[in-house]
Formats: sequence, structure tokens, C-alpha cells
Amino acid sequence: MTSGNAFFFVAGVLATVAALFVLYPWLSGRGRGQLLAALPRWVPLAALGALAVVLVIYVTLGRPQLTAQDAAPDGSPAGAAMTANRPGSAQQQEAGSMDSAVSGLERRLAAGGGSDADWELLAKSYEFLGRPDDAALARQKQLPPGAGAAAGAAPGAAASGPPAAPLSAEGARLVAEANAARNKRDFAAASDRYAKLVARHEMNADTWADYADVAATLNGRSLQGKPADYIANALRLDPQHPKALWLQASLQHESHQYAQAAASWQRLAAVLDPASPDAKLIAANLAEDRRLAGGGAEPPPTAGGGAVAVQGEVVVADALKGKIPAGLTLFVVAKSVSMPGPPVAIWRTATTGSWPIAFRLDDSQAMLPTRKLSTAGLVTIEARTSRNGQAMPAPGDFQGVSAQLDPSSGKRVRVVIQKVIG
Repeated sequence: MTSGNAFFFVAGVLATVAALFVLYPWLSGRGRGQLLAALPRWVPLAALGALAVVLVIYVTLGRPQLTAQDAAPDGSPAGAAMTANRPGSAQQQEAGSMDSAVSGLERRLAAGGGSDADWELLAKSYEFLGRPDDAALARQKQLPPGAGAAAGAAPGAAASGPPAAPLSAEGARLVAEANAARNKRDFAAASDRYAKLVARHEMNADTWADYADVAATLNGRSLQGKPADYIANALRLDPQHPKALWLQASLQHESHQYAQAAASWQRLAAVLDPASPDAKLIAANLAEDRRLAGGGAEPPPTAGGGAVAVQGEVVVADALKGKIPAGLTLFVVAKSVSMPGPPVAIWRTATTGSWPIAFRLDDSQAMLPTRKLSTAGLVTIEARTSRNGQAMPAPGDFQGVSAQLDPSSGKRVRVVIQKVIG
């Protein structure tokens, strides 16, 4: 029993005794004086003792340390808030695990999976971690820069290579301001802070890669030009920097240097954990650039893909004909209706401009071994263009979604692109 429960129990007993003291004389017709004279001597002493216990518990409950100890141990926000300032408390460990969970959810949403409930969960997680601006973005179904696969960054990759040289106090301040500006999607302010770091000669591989990311956003989401120079600077400092490698492969793909892009995807795959959620997307990018480098026109049926497959074509609605540039990347993904999360199959090509585009999805294109097209039940097929070849939806992308269908039916599906993402 917690001290709070003990307090209310003893208080209830005293309240009952007081009520009997008032009501008994009225009900029995005897005066209070006669009632007190008939009571044993130990009764008043017991009442005074009980009163003393209540006062002690009340005074103790006024201490915030005990209040925090009595907080609900179920991880509720109220309990977490009470213990947040205790050094070495479980709250600090919980924050670490929450960060890990949020990172995993970011990667899943960046890969094109997730439902409205997933986005709301991410928003609430940001709020719990004290990131209200990021929570507002999540409710708009957008990820903050640097999260997941945003703006071409390797979503789950940890930085590798030699540790960066310590920054000066002013340099650290500029980096913090740049990160805050990116979180607020104020890319012009972030670019200004990186330019000041360049002038101070305090750039490292991380900041060069982030500068390239920001510059590409300000450059119409194109990595050519100055962003390419910043990527090269990052790789000179750390040839195995995951984000820089991802950006370099994306730049080479954007420039139609498919053989070089395939080589960069291979280098990136070598520095990442093969079991990471990003590995599947990197493998798909690698396969696509290899296909394009070899001059193939259409994805052949994949060996070992299983008997269950969805085949069909992507077309453009009349209202959007002539408005979709040629050479964009096209993602076609199957999403389970009953299992929110990453797509159960994903296919990628870069042949927009000649419609319709044929596609085939099967189990070999699953992002996770536990989520396959053949076991997904009803699915929807989504087609979406991307200007920078990244899986994260962005404003200006063109999108279409099919009706629900059973993958085992063998029926061909027609996906009509009829929406522009705002």
C-alpha cells in the first residue's frame, strides 16, 4: 500500500468515527456526556494516535520526493513527468529507449509505410521528447530534416570514420542553430549557419553532408551544383560517411550516371548493418541503377519471388498529362490494409515520360522478411514519382492509389496518377 492509500484509509476511518459520534446520541436518545463516560479510556487515546498518523502522512505527502516514488509505475506521462528530474532515474533510460523507438518509426514512415495512426504516434512521441515543432510536422505527415530518409539522407545510418575535431564554442553554437533551423524547415537560416562554419574552417564530414542536404532543398531538391561540392568535401574527410555516400549515389542517379551510382550504393551497403531497415531500400536502389546501367527497359519477373504476384500498369490521369517531367523516379509499393507499417513490396524505376509503365510486385521485393505480399491479405498499390530518387514523399510529387485488391487473385491492376502532393 502506498502512503497515499494509507492516508485515505485512516482518514476514512476517522470520518466514520466522527459521523457515529454525531449520529449515535441522536439515534439512541442518550446525551454525548453519557456516551463519553461509557467509552473505555483507550478509545480517546486511539483516536488521538490515529489523528497523529494522518498528520504525519499528510506532511510526508507534501514532499515531492515521496510523490515521485508513489507515481504510477506504468510509464504514464504523469509518472514520467514526476521522475524526469531525478538523476540516474529510470526516466533517463526510458528516454534512450524512446529515442530508439522514434528512430525506428521515422525510418518506417520515410520508407513509405505507416498509417494515420503511425503519424499520430510519432507526433505524440515528439511531444513527449519535448520536440513540439517536429510534432507539428508529423501531424502534416512530414518528417523533420535528418529523420528517416529525409532529403536523401541514409535514414538509419550512424556516422562512421574518425571522430570529428572538437568545435569551438562559437562553432558548436552555429551547429546547434543550424540543426534547430533544419528542424523548423527554415533551410535558408540553416544554410547561413553552415556558411559561417565554412568561413571559420570548422566543417566536418557531418556538417558538410548536412550542408549538402540543405543546399539541395534550396536548389529545387537537386543535388547538382554546390550540393555536389559539399558531398565531395564530406567524403574527402570520411570516405565511408553513410549520409554522404547516400547523397553521392542519389546525385549520380540524378545525373544518369547509373554505373557510378550502383558502385556508391555498394559502398554504402558495405558500411551498414545488413539487417537494418535501410538495407532493403539500398538493395532496391542498387538493383535499379544496375538495370539502368545495363540498358534494360523493364523489370523482368524476379526468380524466387513466389507464386503470388501483382502485375499491372501505371498511367496518368488526363488532367496531369504533359505535366510530369520525363526521367523521374517512379516508386510502386504494395501496402497491407490490415497491417499498418512498411510496404510489403516495393519496386523502383526511372523511366517516367513514356506511359503506361508496367510493373510486377512479389515476395522478393519485401522490405522485411516478416511482411510479404503473399501473407499481407488485402493490399493497395500506390504509385508515386520522386524528383530526387528518394522514398520519402515530398511536395510536388505525383501520386496515385489503387482500390483494395487480393494479391492472390492474379488480376492485373491499373494505378492512375491523379494527385499532386502539396
